[in-house]
Amino acid sequence: MKNLVESIQILTRFAKEIGNRTGLIVDFGFPTIKIESPCKNLTLLNSLFYMAVIDSVSYIDEYEQVFGIKTEGEYRSRILDVKAINKPLISKIKEWNDLKNLRNQLLAHNLRQGKNGDFILGIDNLNYNAPRTLNDLFLLSNLIQFSTVTIDSEFRDEMKMMGKSTVKDIKLADKQLSKDDVSKITCDLLKKAEQEIIRLKKNYHFTDFGMIDWNKI
Repeated sequence: MKNLVESIQILTRFAKEIGNRTGLIVDFGFPTIKIESPCKNLTLLNSLFYMAVIDSVSYIDEYEQVFGIKTEGEYRSRILDVKAINKPLISKIKEWNDLKNLRNQLLAHNLRQGKNGDFILGIDNLNYNAPRTLNDLFLLSNLIQFSTVTIDSEFRDEMKMMGKSTVKDIKLADKQLSKDDVSKITCDLLKKAEQEIIRLKKNYHFTDFGMIDWNKI
């Protein structure tokens, strides 16, 4: 059974990730610039939008299914208080009742620029009830951030006392790959793949399309 601190840590992590992604959307100036498609900027914007939505669904799932239901009973009354305070915020999020469906179908759609310059998720069905514009996403993020503030404020002392004891050690790999390691591994594997191309008498070869520019690293 997941304990209170673990659940709050998960909620806080999702909230921070969502806030960071919407912050990057603003920092890159996406709400005010025109982006031609396809391009790297649009790919970045799509990724930030998608991951923020995905994390928001995970946040609500954790909030509803674990936080307050499967945590320790001794915190029940305080959790109910938190949920009472957060009810207007969470209820607004739930008005997007296709949010989870959007998460499940994200790979089938892309952001496009509308007539007024706003970026809109390219969903044919206009009745699709989920965040579809950047302003929708910003509202979603704000609601999650404020909900998390309530949780962190109510259980600040518990997090301080119990947080350290619930942090699990992450075992690092025996060897961390360097830039040279990555380059060598890639070249070695490509040589093996090229040998198969020759063996199978194919008339194509690998190019550097989409590869990382090592000079920029």
